[in-house]
Amino acid sequence: MAWRRRTEIPADIRLSFVRSLYGNRATLWFGMLAHVIACAVIYLKTSNVSFLVFAGVFTVIALARLFDMSRFDRAALANPTHQQLNKWEFRYLLGASAVCLTLGSMCFFSTYVVKDSFAELASLSILLASVVSIVGRNYASRAAVVVMSAGSLIPVLVGFVLAGSTFHMIIGFLLIPYFLSNIQMANGLREFLFAAVMGRRELAVVAGRFDAALNNMPQGLIMFDGEGKLVVVNNKAVSLLQISPDTDLTGRSLQTVLRYCTLHGLFPRSKLENIRTLIDDLLTGRRERDLFQFSDGRYIEFSCNQRRDEGAVLIFEDVTQRIEAEAQIQHMARYDGLTGLPNRMHFESLVKSLLARRVHGKRMALVVLDINDFKHVNDTLGHHVGDQLLQKLAERLGDMDPTRFIPSRFGGDEFVIFMPDSGAEADIAPMMNQLLEAVSGAYRLSDHSVQVEVNAGVALAPVSRFDLQSLHIKADLALYEAKGSENRSWAIFEEAMDVRYRSRQRLKNDLRGAIANGSLKVVYQPIVSTQSLRIVSCEALSRWDHPELGPISPADYIPLAEEMGIITDITRFMLEQACIDCVNWGDRIGVSVNLSAIDLKNSDITHIIASALRNSGLPTNLLEVEVTESAIISDRNKTCSVLQQLKNAGINVALDDFGTGYSSLSYLNTLPLTKVKVDRSFVHDITTDRRSLMLLRGVTQISHEMGLGVTVEGVETQEQLALIRGAAGADLVQGYLLGAPLPANAISTLIDKSFPLPEESRKMLPTAM
Repeated sequence: MAWRRRTEIPADIRLSFVRSLYGNRATLWFGMLAHVIACAVIYLKTSNVSFLVFAGVFTVIALARLFDMSRFDRAALANPTHQQLNKWEFRYLLGASAVCLTLGSMCFFSTYVVKDSFAELASLSILLASVVSIVGRNYASRAAVVVMSAGSLIPVLVGFVLAGSTFHMIIGFLLIPYFLSNIQMANGLREFLFAAVMGRRELAVVAGRFDAALNNMPQGLIMFDGEGKLVVVNNKAVSLLQISPDTDLTGRSLQTVLRYCTLHGLFPRSKLENIRTLIDDLLTGRRERDLFQFSDGRYIEFSCNQRRDEGAVLIFEDVTQRIEAEAQIQHMARYDGLTGLPNRMHFESLVKSLLARRVHGKRMALVVLDINDFKHVNDTLGHHVGDQLLQKLAERLGDMDPTRFIPSRFGGDEFVIFMPDSGAEADIAPMMNQLLEAVSGAYRLSDHSVQVEVNAGVALAPVSRFDLQSLHIKADLALYEAKGSENRSWAIFEEAMDVRYRSRQRLKNDLRGAIANGSLKVVYQPIVSTQSLRIVSCEALSRWDHPELGPISPADYIPLAEEMGIITDITRFMLEQACIDCVNWGDRIGVSVNLSAIDLKNSDITHIIASALRNSGLPTNLLEVEVTESAIISDRNKTCSVLQQLKNAGINVALDDFGTGYSSLSYLNTLPLTKVKVDRSFVHDITTDRRSLMLLRGVTQISHEMGLGVTVEGVETQEQLALIRGAAGADLVQGYLLGAPLPANAISTLIDKSFPLPEESRKMLPTAM
């Protein structure tokens, strides 16, 4: 195949051309028979034995070629290489060329040697007939056509030239264009067939790709012709419609397919006509898209594109996951993910829709409810247990009469309940008692049983003046009042609550200004040695004199500062001022500063303390920080880390209000402490109750055995002081008996003085021992 480089032709296509050379073997038999008969006839005419030899050569060549062809049939050519094909093409070329060369030689022999006109005519006729077959049989190999043509033509041309006749020479040379035209015909036929084969292959590739793309579409596809008959159906369509893969739908109508789907339960027979109408609307262009739900719950979305030949392409896909996801998104947008109750936005829409249907004049109520000490549940049992509590409380709310109570969760442990018909203010009490009784009580959470109490605030309003936002604020204020009261779990909003709320907000603003302006002051309460009765340290306490309201108790503004997130600003001021004042006392006594829970969560607190020490020049051993158990329990790991850093720096760490928490004794072993400050509740009745004294002595002894110093707070009488010095064995005492909080300059005058012990107290001391 020299018309193009053989390696450029795909091997499988080239194999088909080589097979065409070895095919149609009947022509070999006919050719051999014609050649042998022609030789026999010429022999009878000329009596020249050479023509019998020619007949024998033709027979041998034909048999050899047939044998070679049988070997070709047995050759392993499933995945042929060009080297294999070259070999077989060359073998064929040898046999075919031998036939043509023998034919040409016979013509030469008849023209030049025998010079018999009949022999010459017969030989030339057989040769020309064979030349015609060269094109028909051997077009697939250009080399074969050229070599066979040359093998036939050259001996004839030589014979005609050697014959010496001008006419023979003219006829001989006229054979050249004839042979060349045969070669061109063979080339043209070969190129045409090659182009056809390649075109068919490319068409097959395109068709295969189209079929692969069609049957791997994520959508089902059905193509209709102009008469509404199915002409193309892909695999996805068969799968979505649950049609057997063996069922041939080509040429069927839409009605037939729909009946088939009905028989197999895809949709009920009652909906057949409705679905047919909807799909007809799609096919005719009256609708572009539609959604169907099948009996098995699947959602199938159909769309249609019109074709130019008046047909249509129906495309459909399973959108069940999308529909379910959209429904899930809608649910998530409307309902709380943890409890399943309506969220704020959906709750507002529910309330608005109910308001639109209510009779004017009726009273409605909005309730804000939260869980007492919910943070303690999270901190001690874990957030997963807290989540369980919220879920179970929501279940109890959901079990209540939905016509009277419409619950929602706004976040955290805040639940908001709408009562569409609360009646008069006097009628709200039984409804609220029913509500709180339902959600209060014992909850079984994992392996824990938790006793839950709730508080609630209620705001009432008639339908005509029901404003959800303002009522929510009022219910919040009522909730705040209920949480601050010890004898009631819920409260109804009153205008006085709003006044108190506004006062509280004003106090917050004023406190922020007092911190910024440096209006806070520091006073110090002496801490006295039980042995020498001299001051060894002072506790720094903040004070705020409001310009209009007068002195504000720390119990009022410290929680405000924590709520506002500015408590660390107060702590920084206290540390800086306390360190400066302590330095001014001449390094003779130390100073103690309280840290809040928020301070201990602040990663900068160690830097704040270090800065105060560095700026004042106070030795670290003269500074003590006090932390309460409530501050520790909020984040125990972080608290331990901060306190350890302070202790490593040489700063004393005291556990304040010891004995008032949940498990104070465990902290003596786990926290990096240097001192324990026993709460005043241990001291209150030690003079009258021996058990209280024994308890105080036990705490002191345990602390001493663990290497901790002990300070007893709340000492207010000489009798208490005498017992603490003697029987209790504490190291330090603090209380109003030994001094109220004083300014820094007043402390300076008390440093070198000892507190006198009255005579009657001295008399009690041996007895108590």
